[in-house]
Amino acid sequence: MSRNQNTNGTLNPYTAGGADIQPGDHFGYKVIAVIHSEHFWTAYLGLTDWSDVQIASNGDTLPHRTASLLFPTIDAVIPNYNL
Repeated sequence: MSRNQNTNGTLNPYTAGGADIQPGDHFGYKVIAVIHSEHFWTAYLGLTDWSDVQIASNGDTLPHRTASLLFPTIDAVIPNYNL
């Protein structure tokens, strides 16, 4: 495992591996929603120390089912999820 820590002390969940995870380790992701237009929005997942802009540009797109659970109000107002 690469014990790369983010600037806030959480381990990088993209590089952490199974057998080397230790008790007390902290893992985290940051999730943001971006409203692209009045008809489309997308949720992105990134590292905890990334800025919102970095996550929107380089983060992983969340599936609509997951995003709608995290952002139900946005999903109710803007029903078309941008895939």
